[in-house]
Amino acid sequence: MTRSISDADVTDLGRPNGNPHRLHAVYVYDVDGTIYEYDQPVITGAQIMFAAGLDPQQGLIHILSDGSRVTITAAETVNLSAGAHFKRRPRFKRG
Repeated sequence: MTRSISDADVTDLGRPNGNPHRLHAVYVYDVDGTIYEYDQPVITGAQIMFAAGLDPQQGLIHILSDGSRVTITAAETVNLSAGAHFKRRPRFKRG
């Protein structure tokens, strides 16, 4: 006897560890106009920079919902639950 998808318990599909009651949350953040996804509500600056291909020494600017800006280092953590927007921290050259 063959089984089809209609025979399967569809409540288990797409959920971690086959648990029908636990949905897999995805948190999104934006770095310089590119959207990235992460599966946890808290992420480090280093993880954001790695995903975006940025040098950890450069740092990030976190743009808050009120428009203010905060510098984020590689060691700092950020809450992604409300969605987050980042910009590459500008480099200043002398001369």
